[in-house]
Amino acid sequence: MNTKIIITSGKKYIDIDAYSSIIAYKILLNSLGYTNVYAVSSAKENDSICPLIKELGFKFDNVTINKEDNFIILDVSNPNFFDNIVHHNNIIEIIDHHSGYEEFWKTKKNIKVSIQKIGSICTLIYEKIVENKKENILSKNLCKLLIAGIIDNTINLQTNNTTNRDIEAYNNLIKIGNIDKNWYINYFNSCYKDIDTKLEEMIINDTKEEFICNLLPETFGQIIVPNINIINSNIQKIYSTYFQKKNWILNVISLKDKKSFIYFYGIDTKKNLEKIFKKNAKNNYIELNAIILRKEIINIAKASDN
Repeated sequence: MNTKIIITSGKKYIDIDAYSSIIAYKILLNSLGYTNVYAVSSAKENDSICPLIKELGFKFDNVTINKEDNFIILDVSNPNFFDNIVHHNNIIEIIDHHSGYEEFWKTKKNIKVSIQKIGSICTLIYEKIVENKKENILSKNLCKLLIAGIIDNTINLQTNNTTNRDIEAYNNLIKIGNIDKNWYINYFNSCYKDIDTKLEEMIINDTKEEFICNLLPETFGQIIVPNINIINSNIQKIYSTYFQKKNWILNVISLKDKKSFIYFYGIDTKKNLEKIFKKNAKNNYIELNAIILRKEIINIAKASDN
């Protein structure tokens, strides 16, 4: 039986950055002569993998995982959150942009590890395509797939984690695919067109449950909305979603307002957020002056936790 290479990501849910990069990396490796590579995930797809993306025609592979199969992990480097299909002793490569596990993986000499500060894993995969001189695989739809990962993870290149490399990858993919620069509007509209009826589900599908540091609760959600009025008119849905949690945070990114509103519950959580951002809370949220991603909040909180 031939050993397979399985490209996958995290276990709770999969977002557009992981989804797109897994598929694109498989296509790249296939073009380099690796015929035994498969794109696989057992995680639930969140709403960033919207109908517009499904129409592009890409799918994960349905294969049986064997004990001798090897694994490439994208968009996650914390081993506690790898997809349940992963055999940890058979990992051959990890590509991530979430900091914190660099030292852990340094001891694993037989694993190729790349953890970089960059906005999107899709940017890294695009760069690998260019490095290997395989731009010919960049069909119009594959360009759109990679662009979706970049604009979702950087909120259309507006967040602090956006790098010049993300911008260059985005611009080049737009050019290569001959894609309208306003295509991002269609993407975000497709992601959030049913938000009024699916708000609780969307929150659950992008909530992480893990200990991060003493200043953050273990329940930490994130959601992108067209405008903050959607949240204000559905505030009870947020509380009902997290009603069993003593403390929680929900980072609400408003596209229209171009800023984050951090909703929370818990006295200690309120005090900690005010300490982290040096701002007073307004009832049940802290309003920031710009868009900030969950991963950025985590880095700020870790730096403040002393």
